[in-house]
Amino acid sequence: MWIPRFTSLRIRITALLLGVQLVCVLFVVFLHPFLIPDTSYTDIADITTQDLIEDSLTTDASGALVIAPTPALRRYAATRPDLIYAIAGADGQIARGSNKYLSDLLKQIAPVRLEDSEGFDTRRPGKGPIYFDTLDTRFGKLCIAVTGESFGIADIPSFFELFKPLVLVYSPLMIGVFISLPLLIIWALRPLSLVKRAAASIDLHNIDHPLPTDGLPNELRPAVEAINAALARIAVGWQQQHFFMANAAHELRTPVAILQARIDQIRLDSESRTSLGRDVHRLRRLVDQLLIIARLDRQQTTSFTPLDIVDLLQGVVADCAPYVLRSRRSIDLQCSVPKCEFTGDRQALGSLLTNLIDNATKAEPEGGTIFVKLDAEPTHITITVSDHGAGIAEEDRQHVFEPFWRKDHHEPGTGLGLAAARDIVTLHGGSIQIDQTPGGGASFRVVLPLDPSISSK
Repeated sequence: MWIPRFTSLRIRITALLLGVQLVCVLFVVFLHPFLIPDTSYTDIADITTQDLIEDSLTTDASGALVIAPTPALRRYAATRPDLIYAIAGADGQIARGSNKYLSDLLKQIAPVRLEDSEGFDTRRPGKGPIYFDTLDTRFGKLCIAVTGESFGIADIPSFFELFKPLVLVYSPLMIGVFISLPLLIIWALRPLSLVKRAAASIDLHNIDHPLPTDGLPNELRPAVEAINAALARIAVGWQQQHFFMANAAHELRTPVAILQARIDQIRLDSESRTSLGRDVHRLRRLVDQLLIIARLDRQQTTSFTPLDIVDLLQGVVADCAPYVLRSRRSIDLQCSVPKCEFTGDRQALGSLLTNLIDNATKAEPEGGTIFVKLDAEPTHITITVSDHGAGIAEEDRQHVFEPFWRKDHHEPGTGLGLAAARDIVTLHGGSIQIDQTPGGGASFRVVLPLDPSISSK
């Protein structure tokens, strides 16, 4: 059987079942003439023929009965070459236009009792049956003889008229089936919707949450269980990788600190000391980013504490200012409020701001100014870090937050700073996006909710 290529399993099952039911109902309905005693498709055609002949009855000037075929009777008879008919009144008078052979038979039957001829049939040698019946017409009760009928498209109205009680019973049933079947299928497939929603929420932060299997059909349960087993294996591998990264970053902090101390003790010229200091600073930043990413991957919101975001911004800008000034740039901090209470991870937020300022410093042309702006609203705060460099192309904005992504791999950097920034913002229930700075450049806009219950989600 051909099945439409619906992409939805629900629609596919519904269409298939409705199609099968419709075919079955039509088969049963059109089979009824063979199931009802003394009924056949020829009987249905006989009803159509009698109605068309009755519509064709008229009288001439003398009052005699005449069959004047209507266009409908002519069309009907044209498709049935063997169709012949005859009409006789109660007095045995044959209507003009009747077939001579059938008229001779009616002359013998009609004078008897019309009631006795009702439903009577006989057969001609080598021909089909002849049906005799009585008709209640506007000209009184008449006797009719018909032979040569055959069922066709034109007899469909008579079919439904004959089986009208049957149609009246089946129609509400079919309407009820057409309405209830999709609803029942939706209800039956409801567990799949739960699985779909659960699968849509899976990422590296909650990869250890299995898909629900309650209520799933036996045919689908093994597939979902196999997916859960695969997720469990991926979670184990990810935890091992994460554990290695966290330990490696933690072990690197001590050598970096020792290296910085020894550089401070060595007598070097100013340029060499600056170069080595910059390299150590970059190495320390990389280690800190790895540690932050490792900690954020476990969604540790227990480190959230009340803090003043204005004070945090001032401290981060003060720490970054020497590096920015050495790079021949300047930095400007603008806060719309003198103080703003916030609940979050102070170290993570400090790393977020440091990353954004560091990226802005690399993009800002020499002699330019990096702007850091804080806007406080009753429900959220917005931190914007803007530079006036080349900006970020629209097609690259969706990639800059991916770990280790860099458009030009010849440029210095690890590609982890913005990935860590996105994770920090997500942990605090906020959002980060890139806008174009008026006049050219990139503006990173961070929106963080002030409600701690939202932040912890």
